[in-house]
Parts: sequence; C-alpha cells; structure tokens
Amino acid sequence: MNIWFFIILIVVIALVIGPISMLKPSPGQKRKEQLRTYASTRGVRFSMRKLPPLKTDMDQPATLPVYYLPPPSKIQEVPEWILMRTPYVHESNFYLAWDWQTDVRPSVATCDLLRVYLPQLPESVPAISCGNMGICIFWQEKEAVETLDRLIEMLRGLHQTEYQPADSQG
Repeated sequence: MNIWFFIILIVVIALVIGPISMLKPSPGQKRKEQLRTYASTRGVRFSMRKLPPLKTDMDQPATLPVYYLPPPSKIQEVPEWILMRTPYVHESNFYLAWDWQTDVRPSVATCDLLRVYLPQLPESVPAISCGNMGICIFWQEKEAVETLDRLIEMLRGLHQTEYQPADSQG
C-alpha cells in the first residue's frame, strides 16, 4: 500500500472526529449545567437576562445567568425594583456599594432582610431584583454548589418576606 493512502485515511478520520469532539461540553459548561439542574431540583428556576446599565457604565452589560423564584400565581402585576452592586461605596447608596436602579422600593421588611443578606453575597452576584419574574439573583456562577445553596436560601427568605400577605406585615 501507498503511504498516501494512510495519510488521506488519517485526514478523513480527523475531519470526522474533530467536529464531533468539539460538540462535547467543556468542563466549565458541565459544571454550570450541574448547578442549573441542582437549582431546578430545589424549585428554583433559571434564565439569562441583561442587567440595566449603571449610570457610570459606558457599555451595555452582558447577559447574565439569573436564578429566581416566581411570584405566587395570585399576584398579577409586580412593580420591579433592582438593587445593583456599584464599583464604589457611597453614602447615598442603599448599603455600601449596593444602590437602587429603579424608583420602586421594596417593603421595609424586605429592605431589612437585604441589609442582612448583602454582606454575605459573593462578588459574583452583581444584582438582586423583584418583578414579574419574581425574586431574582443575578449570579456569574463562579462558585460551587455551597454558594448556590446559600443563594437559594436567600431567595426563599426574600420571597417569603416580599410576598407575605398584606395583613401579616403588621
């Protein structure tokens, strides 16, 4: 046999196997999929969403993963509030580097709970919001399942506080 036959055979096999192997998810993609599946088993939903730009942003923010608990089905329209991490601490901010991005504010009980939760959040959480999607945490998925567990507990606490019946808000 001719050496060219083997060279062509190797090239053909490489052309067939190469694209197939590129379709396999990377380890990072597998890890993110495992986080999202885990959140789903805990009753938390997932989507991708763009944050509104900060007043100091020159570029449009990237699309980020959002973990959320939807509002109770009896609630029709929810005014949206967004609390975002800014690159600076300022006395006019809600809490340290966290500032509101909308004119809507949550209840006093929710604000008090946010002041407890915000110092515990990792740097990879740039925003928390509440609106028609429910209570949302924007998370860049840099940490492991333990962080996701903490975020889910925070989501549940905020969800319970934000959507408690009006007569029990005292």
